Amino acid sequence: MELARKGANVVIVSRTVEKLEAAIKEIKAAAFNSTSQRFHYISADLRDADEADRMLSEVTAWNNDMPPDIMWCCAGQSLPGYFVNTSPQTLKDQMDTVYWTAAFTAHATLKRWLVAASPGQKPEIMRRRHLIFTSSAAVFVPIPGYGPYTPAKAAMRALSDTLVQEIEVYNGARTNPRNIAPPADVKVHIIYPMGILSPGFTYEQQIKPELTKLMEEADKPQTPEEVARISIKGLERGEYMITTMLVGTLMKASAMGASPRNYSIRDTVTSWVSSLAFLYVIPDLTSKAWNWGRKYGVPEASERRRS
Repeated sequence: MELARKGANVVIVSRTVEKLEAAIKEIKAAAFNSTSQRFHYISADLRDADEADRMLSEVTAWNNDMPPDIMWCCAGQSLPGYFVNTSPQTLKDQMDTVYWTAAFTAHATLKRWLVAASPGQKPEIMRRRHLIFTSSAAVFVPIPGYGPYTPAKAAMRALSDTLVQEIEVYNGARTNPRNIAPPADVKVHIIYPMGILSPGFTYEQQIKPELTKLMEEADKPQTPEEVARISIKGLERGEYMITTMLVGTLMKASAMGASPRNYSIRDTVTSWVSSLAFLYVIPDLTSKAWNWGRKYGVPEASERRRS
């Protein structure tokens, strides 16, 4: 809805038509100018690469044979639980729903964005395009109970960190008039929210281990609107790694590794401060897990004794 408020034409994608119809009504109601803006929905299962490709083809046809300027990958659901107690099928489903939906969508999108102009044809100058992933701050500080979910979000981070460099091959090619190159620069971004209030979050709380809830006490869930508003502000500033609250920013600072910085000096200083804080945080988390086991026993027994 935030993009609609800013005047964007919007296409949303999901598997469930009923949810899409309800969402598109809300988006239209929030539009900056509902008479000039256009809105569309597509029912597709993005866990399937062919479906992701079909979705992009349909969006392109709807958009006057032009691929979208912005692709925001935000499909996914968290199904927390102790790793050993989680079925192999659920582990696979989490990777399919969280990682492969994003990877297949990004792949189908970039195939269209990075098509080079024909030999001898000067590429049309277009505005920059943006590929946006939605990961989770949980990848920075993994905790017990998110074993089915966090690895898929971490894989998304690795893909984004790869593409943010790989895409510069194509952006660089555009600066040399002798090269056959795509028509527009592409920027990659990745969002790292924490808890988001939604029906999915409500269900997640029902199945989440009590130890996980204890360890994430500092996570104060945000509304979808708040997360969207903060994320878009970060995108407008040109940031690559975007967090939506202070706790998430400190978590990010402790685990940036070789990921590109938004602000070299500020991010480096924050990383130093956060690294000192995590000299206490990590032992504290480990201690909580150990003490939980000592008090309540192994996971299945501990959940029974807590209920």
